[in-house]
Amino acid sequence: MQSQLKTLLQSASLVLALSVSAPAVASIGVWVQEKALAAEQYRAGLTTGFVKVDGHDVQVFTRKLDSNAPCIVMIHGFTARGAHWFRMAQKMPAERCIISLDLPGFGDSSFIPTANYDAATQADRVSAVIKALNPKNPRVDVIGNSMGGFISAELALRHPDQVHSVGLMNASGVSSPTPSVLRQQISAGKNGFFAKDIEGFHAFYAMTMSKPPFIPGFVLDAVGEQAISRVPRHEYIFKQISDTTLDDQLGKIKAPTLIIWGDEDKLLHISMASVWRKISGSRVFVFKGIGHMPHLERPTESAELYTKFLNKTL
Repeated sequence: MQSQLKTLLQSASLVLALSVSAPAVASIGVWVQEKALAAEQYRAGLTTGFVKVDGHDVQVFTRKLDSNAPCIVMIHGFTARGAHWFRMAQKMPAERCIISLDLPGFGDSSFIPTANYDAATQADRVSAVIKALNPKNPRVDVIGNSMGGFISAELALRHPDQVHSVGLMNASGVSSPTPSVLRQQISAGKNGFFAKDIEGFHAFYAMTMSKPPFIPGFVLDAVGEQAISRVPRHEYIFKQISDTTLDDQLGKIKAPTLIIWGDEDKLLHISMASVWRKISGSRVFVFKGIGHMPHLERPTESAELYTKFLNKTL
């Protein structure tokens, strides 16, 4: 079925390239992307909603809020969105409560040009979102990728009574003993997150994953155009999150912690895992041949690993 869908999308991409204007292709690309994400959301059993937090309308995706077990709260990375967790959410045990969200400033949640979007402030907002949703079990198992990992750690530090466990997937928020490819580029004056044209977006996208899921070219172009349109917003937020580390606070995190990394991550060097390892009792798992987003590159294996951690069978 998946191979047939891939073939169909490839054929559609060729037809569109030959017969439709560029703006129309971009619109169709957005439509196809949203339909594909909606299908993934349906398979994950997640319902869409909005909650009001700190002046922001925050989009949330939830299921099984009445579960006795802690909800799994999935926090996305910089320039990403809650939908990026759908593939992994599909593979998590069906009886588990899940909360994913578009962080304030990202996805379809509100952005306020004068607001703060540092990791600590975002962690407080995530805490407020959880309370607004009022799950049966008030404690959560939080997992975050990249910036989302930074926010997850801040949540554990600032709201320890709310956090049952922490998952840090290629997480930012600590120093990097060895600079990543991206960090070296930023030091040289180039930040791929802020691509100004579609060629620059494609070059940066190629850095994010070693094994990206299949996306038709016209859909990826539409994603790129959306990202380019939000560069001023992202630049504003990046300034607030890029210069802070939690190196001297890691000993204060008491929740059980799993650190996950892809050994081919070009955005955040794997050496950062050794810094996160200062969290007492934490464990590290490394995916071979995987880049910055294991939950997209290997959703099944990521879900299996994380489930074992939650079940204390890892």
